Amino acid sequence: MYLLYTNMGKILAAIMVIALAPAAICSSNTECDLEQYLELGSSGTVKCSFPLDIYGVLWHDTTAHGVPAMLTYIDNTKGGEGYTSGEYDIKQDGSLVIHNVTLSHDRWFAATKLISISAGIVTYEIRVKTSVTPTQSHPRIASCPVEEAICVKPQAELSTLSCSVSGARPSIPLRWFKRTSNADTSIDTIQNVTSENNVTWTTLATASIPVSNSSLLSLLVCKADTEVLVLNSTEAIIVVDNSSFGHTWFTKMYTERYMKAEIPCGNLDETNIVMWEYSSDLQSMPSVIATAINNWMNNITDHYEDGYHLNAEGSLVIQRMSLVKEGFYTCVYVSSGDEHMETHEVVIFVNPVPPYLIVDGCSYDGQYCILDVQREGNLTCSVLGIRPEVQLEWRILEGNTAVSFSHDRQRVESIDDVYNVYLTSMFMIESYTDERLIVECRIKPSDKHSFKLSSRFDFFAAMGEDDALAEDVPGLWWIAIIVVALSLVISAIAVALRTFNVRRSAERAEEPSSIRVEEEIPMLSSTEDLESIFVEQLKHKYRILYDQVQPIPYIKERMYCVDKVFVEGGIEYQYLPRNVVHGDKWSQMHSYHEIFSEGDSVLKRCIIEGEPGYGKSTLALQLIYDWCNGVEDSPLKDVGVLVFLRLRQLGGTKSIAKAIKRFLLPRDTCLTEDKINDILGQSSSVLLVLDGYDEYPDQEDPDTDISLIIRKDILQHVGLVLTTRSSFLPKDFASENIRIKLTGFDNRARDKYIRKAVVGDDIEEGIRILQELKKNPVLGDLCQVPLFFVMFAHMTNENEDIKSFDSVTGFFRYMISCFHSHMWNKLSNEEVRANEVYEQHHGRLDEIAFTGLKGKNQHIVWSRNYLIRKLGDGFYGHYVRIGILVEEEVMKINDPPQQSKHIEGETEVHFYHKLFCEWYAAHHFARIATVFPYSLLLRRIAKDLDPYDLQHVYRFACGIKGASAEKIVNILRTKKDGDKFAILCTLERDGSTDNILEIVRNIVLSDVTIDARDSRLLQRSTVQLLEIASKNEIPVPSLTLHECLDKFDVTTKCMVLKSGISLPGVSSVVKLTVAEADDVQIPEATLLQVLAFVQECTDMQEVSFDGGILPMSIPVEHINPTLITRNVKVTHSRLGYQMILSLGQWGVFGESTVHKLCTDGITIGKDTPLMEQQAMILLLENHPKRETPVTCLTLHECIGQFDVTTSSMVLTPGLSLPGVSSVTKLSIPVTCLTLDQY
Repeated sequence: MYLLYTNMGKILAAIMVIALAPAAICSSNTECDLEQYLELGSSGTVKCSFPLDIYGVLWHDTTAHGVPAMLTYIDNTKGGEGYTSGEYDIKQDGSLVIHNVTLSHDRWFAATKLISISAGIVTYEIRVKTSVTPTQSHPRIASCPVEEAICVKPQAELSTLSCSVSGARPSIPLRWFKRTSNADTSIDTIQNVTSENNVTWTTLATASIPVSNSSLLSLLVCKADTEVLVLNSTEAIIVVDNSSFGHTWFTKMYTERYMKAEIPCGNLDETNIVMWEYSSDLQSMPSVIATAINNWMNNITDHYEDGYHLNAEGSLVIQRMSLVKEGFYTCVYVSSGDEHMETHEVVIFVNPVPPYLIVDGCSYDGQYCILDVQREGNLTCSVLGIRPEVQLEWRILEGNTAVSFSHDRQRVESIDDVYNVYLTSMFMIESYTDERLIVECRIKPSDKHSFKLSSRFDFFAAMGEDDALAEDVPGLWWIAIIVVALSLVISAIAVALRTFNVRRSAERAEEPSSIRVEEEIPMLSSTEDLESIFVEQLKHKYRILYDQVQPIPYIKERMYCVDKVFVEGGIEYQYLPRNVVHGDKWSQMHSYHEIFSEGDSVLKRCIIEGEPGYGKSTLALQLIYDWCNGVEDSPLKDVGVLVFLRLRQLGGTKSIAKAIKRFLLPRDTCLTEDKINDILGQSSSVLLVLDGYDEYPDQEDPDTDISLIIRKDILQHVGLVLTTRSSFLPKDFASENIRIKLTGFDNRARDKYIRKAVVGDDIEEGIRILQELKKNPVLGDLCQVPLFFVMFAHMTNENEDIKSFDSVTGFFRYMISCFHSHMWNKLSNEEVRANEVYEQHHGRLDEIAFTGLKGKNQHIVWSRNYLIRKLGDGFYGHYVRIGILVEEEVMKINDPPQQSKHIEGETEVHFYHKLFCEWYAAHHFARIATVFPYSLLLRRIAKDLDPYDLQHVYRFACGIKGASAEKIVNILRTKKDGDKFAILCTLERDGSTDNILEIVRNIVLSDVTIDARDSRLLQRSTVQLLEIASKNEIPVPSLTLHECLDKFDVTTKCMVLKSGISLPGVSSVVKLTVAEADDVQIPEATLLQVLAFVQECTDMQEVSFDGGILPMSIPVEHINPTLITRNVKVTHSRLGYQMILSLGQWGVFGESTVHKLCTDGITIGKDTPLMEQQAMILLLENHPKRETPVTCLTLHECIGQFDVTTSSMVLTPGLSLPGVSSVTKLSIPVTCLTLDQY
């Protein structure tokens, strides 16, 4: 009753103000627009912008006088019949809210502003009109496709023009215009308007094409004349084509297949309209492929077929020329006062392979050759894989008439749109001559192609018997005498040298061995000279290494320099040891150059870590490339010595000097191990790059140089880069280092790699490759791993029919099959059948790989002889040829040294990448898991396979043999954090789905967490697990999103994580926890997005925020009523508050919490968080006195001022504390007053 009386009093006061204050009808729109449109069937706002300090606002749904206000807003209190009925609401600025706009609201409204009791009033009379937005976004021209921005039609097909707008309110007038480069000219238009129940209208505008229209191209526009913003565009455009295709003249243009082509036309800056047409021949009807309009009003380009676009000059750009695009291209353009039309015949050529003409008998690669022939015979010249078809001919140079060709026979083979051309002719050498017989086989010049290829050679004809008799025989005697004399002189010199060497050997036998060794080494003037030689020999070796990067190992002829394919993915860093300043936070690094900043006086020591295939070794190769080539923006350009070693090769080699000499220096180097140690110790700047610590066989040996360097027990002054898997960090890595983590390829890195290393300027092909990624989400996530993405990108570029995959195992199985099938293409059917057994039966290789990965000291480098003995010559040779096994020549230095065998060459073999080793080891592991019935025995075997290091062995095994999956998953779940690995393995499972739902049910019983620090692949796998549970109605008691939220996508109804993974609404999740750091601000928009996501999760009962600073309140109108109906709890678990969704404000939850607060007293101080203050005030306002009273309210240094208008205390943060009846006592620092005294 008190509230009712108060409101009535305020309304009466407002009536008194209206009655007594001077009134004015405002005709300007300074505070309210006097005409406003609202959309039928939706919520709408009649906008005004009154000051917040006025006394009140009254709204009438009529302009008649004496009618009560249907909505009042007096002294911050809302009232009136329109408000209580729920039809209307009002905002703080006085704007009128209509919850559901109907035709009855198409009327006059009046808004009265009450400035104050003493001041006057102002009334705005506002005409509200209702509108309906049509389904079309712009006027629609009949016979034009909806999706085309520019419609092109031949004039012969058009008798009249018509365009329309349907289902609009109010009706939209339409009119036709002819548009030139600088103006629009009206065309006589007939307009017909029809109504649909007086709610919406359809407008049809028709016009005839002007009789005077003789231009090659005309631009006609259908324009809507309306101020109502119901159309995205108020005009539609049609180009009327009055040109005729097919000239008797045209220019010929040659372009290479699969390359980018640019066909010229007029300059678009000076052109009003440009249109391109294509026809395969001059007799066929052309099709329009691209149009551009550039005038005072429009700047539009439209392409009607994929693979074409227009550049700024109006030229047609074809990104990738294929044979289907060969033909005639016509450009028609109209500019101010000029029209033009030109046709180009585009002929596609294919360069031959090899890129030269082949003459039988010449074993060369395009170099000059000499043919040793008889006086007459047949000779064949050929060119292979060329297009278009050409003719060959013989040509005798320098006017020589001693040789002639006859009986030419040309044969042509057509193979996959290219041609092999063979020319066979009979030749005759008329007589022996001392002159050179220079002959050329060439492609006969023609206007059908642009090839200018030829091969030259010399004919050398052996003399016949008659020719020999005609020579000067006596001259041979002088040659014989000279030969005998020279033989006698050489014999005498040889005897003298033998005598000298015998004497010298006797003298050297008496010298100490150390003196003899020194004499064998050339004298060097200084350590600087030694270092210079050392650096040059290192660089020579490094160039071989970084110039042999193979994205697809089975295509051995396709090698790249690392700089041509290296693309940076995500890089993060963390300081070691962790301290108060840096903590354990990972920070973003923008470039690998930041590892060694310019100007550092001491080279840093860092660990570069990453999962398999994340590019650790490629980054190491890029570092040595930068150093060798003195890359200007690289801080390594000033490093004196850089040593790069692959640690997998160093098993049994304790000395780093011996390792350098064995693996990096040439066999004939003059540098001894002592000299190498001197250089490393005395050089001003040395950087060691040690690649693959996880593959280092001697990790457990603390006395190797590598271990000592890592611990900083030797070579303390050198910089160090150590690459390893994240799960294989050295135990004793010296302090004061930096950890660098490679996080893989994001969309930007993938796009950059495709453009840099795969497709070049072929944007169309790049888009196709990326679209293949999007076809399957698992494949897209898999390709966060750079190794997988690189191989996928190149394989997709090679094969347009690449399949989709649903697991890592499926992709790897396909990739392995590509290795084999590429080789099959080069073999005969018999050879293919003979080699197919190697692809299907590889049990011995599986066992070797499995044994190599077992235990702490992995051994994944083998000698060539060992593998041939184990696998057999045929099997071994096949796997080397296809690129899965890689041979590497190294020097073996025997210790102690022996004279003849101190240094020996040796061939070591390893897998192309460690992941391939894990693939074959997984086959052996899967067989073991299938055979052994007892989990205890399997656990003993799996004990030597660390899942943190070898997760792919486990995942592959589950995918290879579905029967082994359940056993392997059970083993993983017994390990720390094993559930995460179990998720990955579960989703790899192939074949039968028996028991998979039970596995999922067991995994989701405990809290399911998606962490920002999880790999993208693991996040995606967790999402898939949730989707499986949701589809099969398996309850998920709790889901935690830890610092990984990005945004809610309203179109897909999915929560997008920071990794880019989309999390759809999962119906079976009961509780969602959003965990953030305490100091992270969570804005209102984010909170509303979380609530929107909760709405999609139909079974969710609670969303809890763990950490983070949340907004004090959110607008109630933004909260979906279904959340209130479902009684969804929104809580802040750390502060103990629950949001009252019906109010959009935070309150205190739990009877015990309320009772304790009331009994102990409530304190609000200047340091109390705003959210907590809001909750306390809400409790005080709504807590009834008849329940437990609040014994004492303490206000500590937070009192602002007392607001007499609202009868409330304004606290220093700006919150209002009204007078509350439930408080027994008020305490202000020291004084404690009763409520009556207050």
